[in-house]
Amino acid sequence: MVLFASIARIVKGRGVRGEVAAELWTDFPERFSSLNEIRISNDGREYWEEIEKHWFHKNRIILKFRGRDRLEDIEELIGGEVQIPDDQRVSLPKGSYYHSDLIGCRILESGELMGSVTGILETGAAGCNLVVTRLDGREFMVPMVRELVLDVDVSKKEIQVDLPSGLATDL
Repeated sequence: MVLFASIARIVKGRGVRGEVAAELWTDFPERFSSLNEIRISNDGREYWEEIEKHWFHKNRIILKFRGRDRLEDIEELIGGEVQIPDDQRVSLPKGSYYHSDLIGCRILESGELMGSVTGILETGAAGCNLVVTRLDGREFMVPMVRELVLDVDVSKKEIQVDLPSGLATDL
């Protein structure tokens, strides 16, 4: 089964030539220069589109798809996520992870299941916090720092932590 990563979301049509404007969901917008075909997932349907041309405008990417030359041709794509196969994602440096890889990971401390990652809270230049939902439904946060996060194994969907006393229990 092929998994896909979303790298943009189509927010509106642009002009009368079948172009769309999309908000970027990638830290690597230069990737569009090497993409020929992408998948758009929208409301449970998927569309495979060939990129005819692209350019950047006001913090968005403008995409023109081959064979979609009028505004009416792109209406079904608006709101859709622009996706690429997971194996085409940019390789990250060791110790860096895609948020989508962390979501769903089990949080383990000394072999005990603490909960699972259900969200990521960006904290600016300082990094991020993992939002962990416990088995009882309550949430706590784990700062993504080496002192607390001992090991991340995205293939096993496990994160080993060493939490200070009370971090996960004083809710």
